[in-house]
Amino acid sequence: MNINNFVIANKDIDNIVKNSVGVIKALNGNSAIVLFIGKNELKRTEIENLEIIDIYKTGKGYKNKICNICHILKPINDFEINQTDAKGIKTTRPSCRECRKAIDGVKLSNAEKRRMDKIAPAKGSIFVCPICEKRSIVGVTANLVRDHNHETGEGREWICDSCNTGLGRFKDNPKFLEKVIEYLHKYEK
Repeated sequence: MNINNFVIANKDIDNIVKNSVGVIKALNGNSAIVLFIGKNELKRTEIENLEIIDIYKTGKGYKNKICNICHILKPINDFEINQTDAKGIKTTRPSCRECRKAIDGVKLSNAEKRRMDKIAPAKGSIFVCPICEKRSIVGVTANLVRDHNHETGEGREWICDSCNTGLGRFKDNPKFLEKVIEYLHKYEK
């Protein structure tokens, strides 16, 4: 084992669960200091509790994949199928089913879906997204989605699917969106 090797815990180590992925930061005799990525924690452990992994032999085309949230090496069937690529090969979501539960949060209730459906823009009508202000023809040049609060399950508005994806990427968190604004201002000319 060497510094900067990627490893997995081959057993539970305190709050680090088996198969958690880490990187060796220091070695001292029979022990290592490992940064476990999912918990963002440094742990000292015996080398015998670790196993080197080739991170490039995980994911699509392999039997195991590293979740991009918890950073635990899991069987590929612990990940939902997300899309099919141009070659017809199924692609899985980057995060495991367990982490997706936290990401997805509270779903819209059927009553809330019905309420939002009553205010849905008509197919073929012109729609202006309340976030990006993009104009589109409903059902032709854009897909619309029911946006909702993932903590409460309460519906907000209909928005374009691009903005919905964007909100999801930033976890519906104004703090992250403020950081995006700061970042853009930093590189303004």
